[in-house]
Amino acid sequence: MMSLRIQCIKTIEKILEEKAFFNALKSDFKTQDTAFANFLILTALRRKSVIDKLLGKILVKKISQKNKVLEYILLLASTEILYMDTPDYAAINEYVNIAKKLSGKFSSSMVNAVLRKICNHKDEMQNAAEFPETFKQILKDDYKKEQIHQMEQMLLSEPPLDITPKENPKFWAQELNGTLFENGTIRLKKDALSITSLKGYKEGSWWVQDLAASLPVCLLGNIKGKKVLDLCAAPGGKTAQLLSKGAVVTALDISQDRLETLKENMARLNLTENLNILCADAFKYLESTEDIFDIILIDAPCSATGTFRRHPEILFSKTFDDIKSVQNIQQKLLEASASHLCLDGKLIYCTCSVAKKEGEEQIEKFLKNHPEFTLQDLVSNVKTCEGINLDKNIVDKKVLRTLSYHMKNFGGMDSFFAACMVRSK
Repeated sequence: MMSLRIQCIKTIEKILEEKAFFNALKSDFKTQDTAFANFLILTALRRKSVIDKLLGKILVKKISQKNKVLEYILLLASTEILYMDTPDYAAINEYVNIAKKLSGKFSSSMVNAVLRKICNHKDEMQNAAEFPETFKQILKDDYKKEQIHQMEQMLLSEPPLDITPKENPKFWAQELNGTLFENGTIRLKKDALSITSLKGYKEGSWWVQDLAASLPVCLLGNIKGKKVLDLCAAPGGKTAQLLSKGAVVTALDISQDRLETLKENMARLNLTENLNILCADAFKYLESTEDIFDIILIDAPCSATGTFRRHPEILFSKTFDDIKSVQNIQQKLLEASASHLCLDGKLIYCTCSVAKKEGEEQIEKFLKNHPEFTLQDLVSNVKTCEGINLDKNIVDKKVLRTLSYHMKNFGGMDSFFAACMVRSK
């Protein structure tokens, strides 16, 4: 039977070698092992760049391709020693035995020697944070050195858990002992119970949604009775927001599996009225339909680089090529949607990417080609309740741009972009 730590080693190997997402691999673990695996693997990914740098100083010679498993053994062992409560001797003993099993006696001696030295670097490593060079290159095009440094610092803490209530945000903030923001998002405490056991979950009173991801719909203001097309809708966080605010929504996605998740989510939330679900290619649908909408929401396919805290595997899997590969799709979605809006209709475009090529630059290009559209002033629509004010620098030049260190005194947020454009001609 495979030990839990060996399973973690095999899992991180898949993540780094095959660009797999950890969420897709979690079901391989037993329920009782998930919390340990989750913390170990995600912490290892967030800290990998600084651990690799330290190991580079300690290792006498480079690990051969044939023994690459040793890289993953040393990465997870170092993570346990430096950032977890495992006693040093226990971690060393466990991983030395694993190295012996997976790579032989000679390798286990090397692992033993390296890990003993790792133990001497705990203090200096606690606040060390750095992106891998490939990810840093993506950011250098758009952000200053100090901004990149602030983003790196957010790797030192786990991302917060946010929820969006259907109604009565103040009531649910009190019930769940959470922090309420002015847009209605509630941030839960770190010691909160498992999501499904929290009050209001089974009754469908709220859903999980990062503060940043909740903002685009907040920018629309009063949408009661408005006819909305929600493109790339699954798994349905923004769909739920639209419905809870009284909109009549057509939720479209190309993935049947993801739409099943959306259906399940809307059923739990009792938000099935005024909802039409379509499994279709967005371009084919927009080409074939003559429907006109009050609002079209494009939650565009993107590199997802803005979710690097929540999904740190992105730090090692995304490159400039990934950003280039989705830019054309994003541009075509904007173009195809433009003719399906009524006069004074709103086109809202958003991505969970930190790259401006997928955000600001797309909107600049679209507005240049479509003088009939103008950017809507965003600030006035964000505040929906009495709660903690959002950082003033989140809204800039009439577009929404959040970065991981915004609201850092409250735990930060995902990096997100959104722009709301009105068809004024």
